[in-house]
Amino acid sequence: MDESGNGNTSQPLIVGAVELGDDAEDVEVRIRDLYKRLDARGSLTGLGSFEEFRKDGFHSSNDPVEISVPFLELMRATFFKTYMLVTNRTRVPGGTESERIEFMYIKLLSDLLIRHRKESELLCHIEQSEEMASIIGRLPNAVTKQAHKTIGKTAPLPKLKLAMVAKRDYMSTAIIDYVMAAVSRWLQAGRTLDPKGRPYRGFREIEPSISMLYSFEHGRISSRKDPLH
Repeated sequence: MDESGNGNTSQPLIVGAVELGDDAEDVEVRIRDLYKRLDARGSLTGLGSFEEFRKDGFHSSNDPVEISVPFLELMRATFFKTYMLVTNRTRVPGGTESERIEFMYIKLLSDLLIRHRKESELLCHIEQSEEMASIIGRLPNAVTKQAHKTIGKTAPLPKLKLAMVAKRDYMSTAIIDYVMAAVSRWLQAGRTLDPKGRPYRGFREIEPSISMLYSFEHGRISSRKDPLH
């Protein structure tokens, strides 16, 4: 899980999760192998964005095209599902960005608990940040309480296990980072449907992975049951 647009009011605020299948460990290995191959590209040495990649791993807003294109190709060959909540900050409670983010994490995680209620536990890796360090301890109880409120009764739910990780420690988190970046660009372009525009083409590229994209202001934008395409 990760968030996008935090602290930048010119961008939509997004909280998202990527769900990998039974081959999650294999996906992580493939991403790490790609990282090692790209890290060895001496021709990019000295390029600031490349040095950041070497230090922190894949990141959509920083990666040069020599890094982002191979990673996007890997994503195209990988099965995953994504879940995202988005707001323009007008219909989400909270006077601060941190409060809005916490509300959105609680809502998304509670929906995921309900979606996977037949499982014994739900393990979520959240990208490490100072902001999340102050939030993560409150999430398990708040998420379970919200899930019970949503279904209208106290019922068995998976045990929620949360772990904060750096991108370099769990590189699969870069998938949701890249997906949210594509969604953010498309939303900022007014949800254009013009195939000549890169934001629209970028969105169409990742839309098959979207199990749920929900706006607090506009409702459901896209889902597997109701895709745009």
